[in-house]
Amino acid sequence: MGIQDEVSKLVGSSSAKHKRLIEYVVRQVRNDRHLSDVLEDPYVTNRLTPLERRALLEEPEVVGAVQQDVLEDMRTRLESVLGR
Repeated sequence: MGIQDEVSKLVGSSSAKHKRLIEYVVRQVRNDRHLSDVLEDPYVTNRLTPLERRALLEEPEVVGAVQQDVLEDMRTRLESVLGR
């Protein structure tokens, strides 16, 4: 079984631990922390294996939060170029 198969089994997990970690990652990203910093946070690393952390990257809530973060960053950059 490959990594993608193992990740797929973890995505959408109904465990309370998994859900809490998704909420934590989303909250931290929305509070302007970089995703890489959040995934290396002791709160995360002490509770998840590297494979479980990798699976978080496939969760729709995490993907949405990161995309929003990227969009906001790009908007800010473009507006600064425009002088607004």
